[in-house]
Amino acid sequence: MESFLKNFGINEDQFFGRNFIEKELEVYFLESIPKGFNPKVKGQLNFFLLESIPESFNPEVTGDLYLGSITSIPIGFNPIVGGNLDLSKLKEIHEGLENRIF
Repeated sequence: MESFLKNFGINEDQFFGRNFIEKELEVYFLESIPKGFNPKVKGQLNFFLLESIPESFNPEVTGDLYLGSITSIPIGFNPIVGGNLDLSKLKEIHEGLENRIF
């Protein structure tokens, strides 16, 4: 976790979603989300290589949430997204997300 915090210039409270990350967050190199990462982001949150998301991942994002390489999501996935939610490679959409994805 320490290297994640350092690489993205965030603190532990921001990592766990106790405080907002006050900037766009672009994650280019991660294929999985670190345990406990459930951020609140003022701006966009973009994951470019992410292959899966854990059940506990439900971020709050004031802008767009890009998860364009995800092919499946857990049933409880229900993020708060102020802009667009990109799950363009998703093979199956569970109830509640049908009208939120572009």
